[in-house]
Amino acid sequence: MNPLACLYASHKLSSDNPLCEGCTILSQSKPCYSVPDYDTLEEAQVLFLSDSFRYRFGKVRPFSDKEAALVREVFPYPHSISTSIKCPSVKEGDMTPDNMKICRQHLEATIDKVKPLLVFPCGNLAMKMLIKKSGITDKRGKSFSYSTESGHSCTVVPLFHPFAVIKEPRHRFLFETDIKNAYDKYVLGKISKEGLKYKVVNTLKEIEDLRELLQDTTKTLSADIETTGLNFLQDSIQTIAVSTEDGTWVIPLDHKDSPFIKGSDHYPVVWGALRKILENPNNKKVFHNAKFDLKFLICHGIYAKNVWDTKIMHHLIDENIPKSLMDLVKLYFPTELENL
Repeated sequence: MNPLACLYASHKLSSDNPLCEGCTILSQSKPCYSVPDYDTLEEAQVLFLSDSFRYRFGKVRPFSDKEAALVREVFPYPHSISTSIKCPSVKEGDMTPDNMKICRQHLEATIDKVKPLLVFPCGNLAMKMLIKKSGITDKRGKSFSYSTESGHSCTVVPLFHPFAVIKEPRHRFLFETDIKNAYDKYVLGKISKEGLKYKVVNTLKEIEDLRELLQDTTKTLSADIETTGLNFLQDSIQTIAVSTEDGTWVIPLDHKDSPFIKGSDHYPVVWGALRKILENPNNKKVFHNAKFDLKFLICHGIYAKNVWDTKIMHHLIDENIPKSLMDLVKLYFPTELENL
């Protein structure tokens, strides 16, 4: 006889919950099934969801003691904790599409009872149960809209599971930052309403004025290009944006609507102005993944001086954190974006 079956022989190895009818988890030997914890949950603005219950010493809990302590340490504010699957010790491989569909009824009941503004599914399985998507590494920290059939709407922000954070401490920074950013934005409402202000430079006079303003400045300048492709030998720069603390300017170059398109009389004048600005030795030029931008600029005879690269700089700060430009914006400027 299966040792687990012997161990759990005194427990009822089935569920009398009508919502669970047809679930293959009921054929597995478990200490209990379908724990409707939502009957006892109270309303809260924030809901943490584990994958499934832990069973120990005759009790079921969403997280282990260490995992629960980590959640309380990182988020010391009122919140509710539950699971996305109501049977204990359920793994992702156990959850067929039909099982997920059945168990989502319990999950909806949980959310309808708690009525959270913000839900943190912890780990890949909890995320799949809510948003029907996989890939926690790519989707952690991003926001998704969720609504129950009864009409309650909330925001879902997936997190690494606390177990993964305890096992791999390098995940802790992202775990803490994802929680703080989501709570600030979706519960406290800290959203920037100013938006990004920029000026499109469309005339030769505006180009000359910009050159005069920036060619000798000592203020740090950031720059970013948009190209028609990734091959600097074949593709071209459509636009370039430059920013200082005083403002942001966008210059259309090899763009269909640009007055400075290749072949026009203004074309060499614009590139000459950009050369003066980017080769100014008196200030720092900040790029992200600078090697990409610089290859395209060198094709136009521009050798930017005093280049700083935020991708490299952030790698020196923490090599374990994703370093795409969007990743860093989401980490450090989350309230500047309407959608994470």
